[in-house]
Amino acid sequence: MTSDTVGFLDILLLISFSSLFSLGGGNGPLAIIQDRWVNSGLLEPSLFSWALALGYLSPGPKAGFLSGIGYYMYGLPGALAAIIGIILPTLVGAGAVTYWFDRLQPVIKRISLPAGFVIAGMISAAAWNLTKPIALTPIEIGAILAIAIWVGWRSPEPAFIVLGAAGVGLAGWMLA
Repeated sequence: MTSDTVGFLDILLLISFSSLFSLGGGNGPLAIIQDRWVNSGLLEPSLFSWALALGYLSPGPKAGFLSGIGYYMYGLPGALAAIIGIILPTLVGAGAVTYWFDRLQPVIKRISLPAGFVIAGMISAAAWNLTKPIALTPIEIGAILAIAIWVGWRSPEPAFIVLGAAGVGLAGWMLA
């Protein structure tokens, strides 16, 4: 099954560091675990695949497969080490974000309005590039501008906008 050379602390540290220094949720530690334990023969590839499959089939976060790997490596203490290794970086990261978010509130307030215009400009440029091939009439361009102003002014529920656009499209299709 596995080698007895991997213990509680080994599992805790590897999963903690691989979770802390990788992006992608539960998928981040995959390559590190595969390189460290599967390729070295400490964990059988079939058990690695089985833990990954069960973790993805189970409800909850994708990182759930790590507890299965910990279990295969060192039994229940290994599963506990894996769970602590998943939770610890999350707690540290959330604490750091909360600490720095409070400190950066004045900066965030200062840059939020200009950043909003930059984001709106980027979205407008992307929308313009997507609609270039479509030949819009001046009435259609005016309707789009009016809806964009209305959305920016009133912040309506997005479902109403989608349903309204579907209704206008259906009406135009039926009239044509």
